[in-house]
Amino acid sequence: MESPPEEVVHQTGQLWFQTADYVIFCVMLGLSTLIGLYYGFFAKQKQDNTAEYLLGSKQMKVFPVAMSLTATHISAVTMLGVPAEMYRYGIQYWACSISGLIVTIFMVYVFLPVFFELQTTSCYAYLEQRFSRRVRTLASFLYVLYCLLNVPVLIYTPAIAFSQVTGIKLHIITPIICCICIFYTTFGGIRAVIWTDTLQFGSMIVALCVVMTIGTLQMGGIINIFELADAGGRLIWFNMDPDPSLRSSFWLVSLGLTSMWVSNIGVTPECVQRFLTVPDLSSAKKAVWIFGVGHIIVKLCSVYNGLLIFSKYHDCDPVHSGLVQKNDQIFPYFVLEVAQKIPGLPGMFVVGFFSAALSSMSTLMNTLSGTIYDDFVKPHFSFSERTASNVIKTMVVTIGVICLLLVFVVEKLGSVFSLAISVSGVTSGTLLGIFFLGMFSPYINAKGAFWGAIISLGSMCFIAAGAQLEILDGNLKYPSLPLHYDGCEGFNSTGTANSTFYIDAAGHDNSAVPWVFRLGFMYYSLLGTIIAVLAGTVISYATGGQQKPISDRLLTPWVRSWYKSVRSVDDYEYKQPPQQMQVLLGVKDPAKIHK
Repeated sequence: MESPPEEVVHQTGQLWFQTADYVIFCVMLGLSTLIGLYYGFFAKQKQDNTAEYLLGSKQMKVFPVAMSLTATHISAVTMLGVPAEMYRYGIQYWACSISGLIVTIFMVYVFLPVFFELQTTSCYAYLEQRFSRRVRTLASFLYVLYCLLNVPVLIYTPAIAFSQVTGIKLHIITPIICCICIFYTTFGGIRAVIWTDTLQFGSMIVALCVVMTIGTLQMGGIINIFELADAGGRLIWFNMDPDPSLRSSFWLVSLGLTSMWVSNIGVTPECVQRFLTVPDLSSAKKAVWIFGVGHIIVKLCSVYNGLLIFSKYHDCDPVHSGLVQKNDQIFPYFVLEVAQKIPGLPGMFVVGFFSAALSSMSTLMNTLSGTIYDDFVKPHFSFSERTASNVIKTMVVTIGVICLLLVFVVEKLGSVFSLAISVSGVTSGTLLGIFFLGMFSPYINAKGAFWGAIISLGSMCFIAAGAQLEILDGNLKYPSLPLHYDGCEGFNSTGTANSTFYIDAAGHDNSAVPWVFRLGFMYYSLLGTIIAVLAGTVISYATGGQQKPISDRLLTPWVRSWYKSVRSVDDYEYKQPPQQMQVLLGVKDPAKIHK
């Protein structure tokens, strides 16, 4: 059965914010505004030069930087989208903890040492030193595209949560969110962004822990929650099916998300910029490890929250009972139900959703403005430091307005979980492929990196756009796990024996959809990386490889020792690598390389 009978679709008992919730909500947003005012107008460190505005003069402490990083990557998509995804499709997403560990190791030992030695505001300056100005410009364009596609999703997600608990339409609340975020990001710079992130992340974690504790007690304890989830088929620990067209599996999560997170955390300006705000490499590594652990813990908590809401609504789906409008609004409604007797707690928790969105949005706007200035404005115009700072602030406002307008496009698309990963996958794989080519091989040239990236981007845009069109047309569907409504008010009056139904229709056949559009969205980033690396290697090999010597500093430490070993210490003559290695690295006619 695709949906429950009409008689049980409408229920009363809608829950709303109370006065204390509004007070908590307004106080938190007010504090974020005050931080922007302080760092913009009253702090000793004035935001009147690019070094201070973008890097905080490299005097930030480890803990707030780590908290800011964690808050940035724990978006409202994680807080709302992940529990909703677990509720409908099971908890295979738990394997993201494996991805988180791999990403942390990659960041500490592969990317961080290179970027910290270069000490550039934009991590894409590395690509200009390693390849060419054209490759750097392409990477910056990809990042601009990523931000303009991703930020509207981040704004839209908490807006639908707020709409659920207040009844206020998201078209009213989204401009308010954007204006507050634009204000403190514009005037406060990176210091305001980092400290606001820390404040917002702290409130989010406190509310998360309290709601999880109360919800667990009300649901009869952890054992009962897992038993209900097991009976409902939600405990999917190791789905080892290699089919790449599935919505979720162990391989899709562990492999697909790893490549996306390595890109989004390891080689994007918002993260590299934060690492450079601390005074030394040791402090940067500590910040990464704190961030890595915090990132994994919050992700797993979101998975557990999916089990919580399933145990609460295992016999009465709130979407089909009319209590919520969209699947992504189930968790906010759950919070109102379990915490309604504690004044202000639902407000604090919804503030957590907004905090996650504001931290991500402010970070991306601050970093994107710096990237655009460094890579597109600075090479063509000469400004004083004060004027440059004002130009960057103007760009923050412009970016915020554009993203606000794009929110109204996002609301027409699918669930925030799949949409966020799909959007990120379009560009993240291509960007990661470029940096892999540069840091892991001294023989890849600029032509290989540039055209490999172009081929990767074109391929992923085609796949993602085609898949989205198939979804909108109703041709591509991922049937949910079984849901029930026998516990809904009015069920006994229907006289219906079967209370089981499936969202998007169980047994839907996707075989009519071209195979390339059936690829699981979690694989987008991995596929983009593979295409960029393979195409870049082939093109580099065909065009003669890297003929000029490159600095050891441009290679990851894992490759530097090998790179030094293939050269003679006495006469600096290049030692020919094995034939297989030449083909792999794109070497056609290796020149002599001098140290």
